[in-house]
Amino acid sequence: MTRKTYRLTTTARAQLEKAVRETKQTWGMDQARKYSAAFLEGLQHLAENHRQFNAPHRKALAEGTAFSVSLIEHRYVAFREVDKETIVVAGIFHESMDIPARLRELQGLTLHEIDILKREIVRASGRKHKMN
Repeated sequence: MTRKTYRLTTTARAQLEKAVRETKQTWGMDQARKYSAAFLEGLQHLAENHRQFNAPHRKALAEGTAFSVSLIEHRYVAFREVDKETIVVAGIFHESMDIPARLRELQGLTLHEIDILKREIVRASGRKHKMN
């Protein structure tokens, strides 16, 4: 069985780096390392378990967009499942933000990034089946 995993779009990677940088500036390097490790662990947990999540309020936050959302370390993660083994993380937003508005903005910015990652995933795995 293949281990489930996640991929970050360029946009999501930049947002994560900004969050870690802000943590470092506010709380110091040690806390930034802990935050980064916990966030990456949370992303892996999301990749492995996202189908089991049942949170109606999160569905409502993402309504009208191409994303699902989950909360990790005070940040909402916008993601899409691309196949049974992989999710693509499109954006990462602090929980204090207007999440529905950020998701609508994100949708226009990252759908092409998601398509690029989907092609890379198929090419790397040799899979020829249809992806979500």
